[in-house]
Amino acid sequence: MLKLPGNLTDETFLARYWQKKPLFMPQAVDALRPAITRNELAWLATLDDVESRLVFTDRADDRTRYRVETGPFDVEFLQALPKRDWSLLVHDVEKHLPALRRLFKLVPFIPDWRIDDLMISFAAPGGSVGPHRDNYDVFLCQGIGVREWRTSTARVAKDHAASDDLALLHEFEGDESHVTRQGDVLYLPPGVAHWGTAKRACMTYSIGMRAPSYYSDPDLQLAEVRPGYLSPAALMRAGKQASQLGRSVTELKEWLQPLAPGDDEITALLDRPAVLHKMRLHSMARLAFDDHRLYLNGIGRPLDDRARASIAALCARRRLDGPLAAALGERGLRWLLAQGAFDIPEKE
Repeated sequence: MLKLPGNLTDETFLARYWQKKPLFMPQAVDALRPAITRNELAWLATLDDVESRLVFTDRADDRTRYRVETGPFDVEFLQALPKRDWSLLVHDVEKHLPALRRLFKLVPFIPDWRIDDLMISFAAPGGSVGPHRDNYDVFLCQGIGVREWRTSTARVAKDHAASDDLALLHEFEGDESHVTRQGDVLYLPPGVAHWGTAKRACMTYSIGMRAPSYYSDPDLQLAEVRPGYLSPAALMRAGKQASQLGRSVTELKEWLQPLAPGDDEITALLDRPAVLHKMRLHSMARLAFDDHRLYLNGIGRPLDDRARASIAALCARRRLDGPLAAALGERGLRWLLAQGAFDIPEKE
């Protein structure tokens, strides 16, 4: 997990900073493991089912503008990129390379259902996506290279002339400026203006948080944090939309839907315990539960009291074994399989 600065504990981070103000954490990570190379990131950007963008910084006549091209990209196009002033961004990396999901363990003090994705960017010197603000929390973890970040909690006006593709702000000096090197982490709550520029070619790993527009949790307590669990306090925060929260936070992007097996294949899997008991949750599946309902990939169903412990274990382990499969029962397993919960092994 992150090494918080000074005497800061998980509890004090939540109380003082979470959804309240930025925090720069120098050398919060010894080394990002697992990591990804520039070439591996570029390969992802050539794939049809991967969301990727290139942002170019165009400087002319004392004016800076930003333009965007969306992937997938041809290999030859990526190989011909200039030496500076561009940034390649690839979203949902952990869904395509499941091993990188381990980086979410850097923030075990945040409920995992709040984590949306791991976005990784590679920026050539001078590369940036421009000054902007996001409507979500993010932990910006610096990999290789050097990047300068400016942040501002003050109101910064929009700059509609800066880009035809991006919602950008006017350039600003900011309240704070940080030059981040490998192992440094910058936390930003929603709405904080920020502007990152690569000083040297660099890689940034962004752990972005998910929440519907009606939800915020600046009062989040460490006691609420259990894998997959939507606490009573979370449902209270959602107010009138409490019944929608589980479906909202497990809903998948249209192009990231796992392929669910048909009825006949499910029956065959249930008859093959040696295969069934080794299956893992699909890297694109989102599973959560509260005290009364189970949510998977945007679909909810009642949760039997007897099944709650096994669902909690599945959320924590993200894989099946014999005792867990037995506790879930045939009916529960059939429903999970039909909704695309598991990565189905190819037939030998």
